Amino acid sequence: MEDQAGRVYFAGVLSDELQIHIDLRGTKQREDVIALARAALSVPEGERVLTEVVRVFEGAPAATELERLLAPGGAPPGVECSLLSGPLTQRDVHSALALLGNLDGTLSVLGLRDRLAGELHLDLPLERSAVDLFGYVMELNVQPDGLPPAVLFMDHAAALTGETGRRQALSMWADTWAQRAGLLRQLEHRRAERAVAVVDPTIPRCLVVAVEPARDGSGDIVVRPWLNTVPGRWQPQPGEPETTSLDGLGEAVEQALRQVLRLFHPSTGRPTEPEPTPPYVEFLLPYDLLNHDVAGLRFRSGDGKPQSLGLKYGVHLRSLERMRTDDVLVRAQWLERWSRLHNQGIAVHGWRSSDTADLEEWQAALAGEPSRTAAVLDAPDGGAATEALKAAIAEGIGLAVWDRRGRFLEERREVVTAVFASVPTPAQLPGAVHRLRRTAELNAARPLLLGRHIAFLWDDPNRLVDVHTAADYGLGQYGGPHPIDSEETAV
Repeated sequence: MEDQAGRVYFAGVLSDELQIHIDLRGTKQREDVIALARAALSVPEGERVLTEVVRVFEGAPAATELERLLAPGGAPPGVECSLLSGPLTQRDVHSALALLGNLDGTLSVLGLRDRLAGELHLDLPLERSAVDLFGYVMELNVQPDGLPPAVLFMDHAAALTGETGRRQALSMWADTWAQRAGLLRQLEHRRAERAVAVVDPTIPRCLVVAVEPARDGSGDIVVRPWLNTVPGRWQPQPGEPETTSLDGLGEAVEQALRQVLRLFHPSTGRPTEPEPTPPYVEFLLPYDLLNHDVAGLRFRSGDGKPQSLGLKYGVHLRSLERMRTDDVLVRAQWLERWSRLHNQGIAVHGWRSSDTADLEEWQAALAGEPSRTAAVLDAPDGGAATEALKAAIAEGIGLAVWDRRGRFLEERREVVTAVFASVPTPAQLPGAVHRLRRTAELNAARPLLLGRHIAFLWDDPNRLVDVHTAADYGLGQYGGPHPIDSEETAV
């Protein structure tokens, strides 16, 4: 079950034996295993068939252990929930479904999903109704404090519904279950934590794509995606890495986009269900790929013509080397400049390849002026402009803009200056750059417009992903600890 190919092969054999189709998403081990188990339990004698397939793949000891767990009363001590029986009784489930039956019109199911996914630290699907989502979380393991996700679902639903009577009924359902299970104190603790939790409106739904050349002479690149599914919280979930070529980057990003697009919940026309903001697509790139036209990558929707990525999505660049560094000074300067950017605004430190000042002098000027929060540069083409960008990143600059074609001519710099001046706060700058790109794509003169060629580094030090590999840990390809995917890495 530990790799996608193994799960798909197992599912094929189990499908043949059960004579039903089993559809795996293939991205999350837990979800795939749940799908396999549910498929087996959905047909008569499915447990026996599942056991026999396990016997084929893993041998007699594993099959015997599974038989013991599936036998009535066979669960080991301390296990509160299994695939056959859980902490909720049939009466609990029936009463919950009765309360949820007409709930969709009184709350945002998208908001309910986001709040629950944030608390569980899981990527939950966007079902079309509260009842469907409740059925999904019924299959999830209990939390470390003993509370089942289904109970937390009912508690969140109570907090979000607009009808007083229904809110009280949902809350009473959660209280009654928790009191009966001896977990009322844990439920109240959860509520207290929610009351003081801070939601950051600048954190979007986001696809982060790390791209790194294999550097083995093959020309291959390794593409590693992360999906942040809950706006306002930074809890990126890693996707499956893929090895491809630079020419195949667009196809790899398209596949990752298909994962992130399922995070969208179509507007139903209800006033309680706002239209979600399209996600950012952020590329973590090494220095030698930062000038690659990732905003111009093509993706296809249905049978239509391929379109550029920047037409529909905000496309940002981020520095792979800085994300990976463990230099305390670099991280401190990065955080300080980013804080100044949002508190004091955009102050540009410019660089032109024709400048008479050498790079040491330019970087010294930047280091001596901590109020400078942005860099406008000529394109990093491997020469002096690349060294200037490296210096800006080393000094903590998180906002940088350049013209990918090479020299950033003065009239084009004036366009960037106007864009900077047009936003009330720096947090609105990504949207302004996206509009600039979209205008260029929709204009007949787009090959000449800056929006078609602008590169936009928007590198938030508060939104980290773990880009370390086994080699960074001094381990073999499959050895040692599994990297984590949150701020804990930086700490």
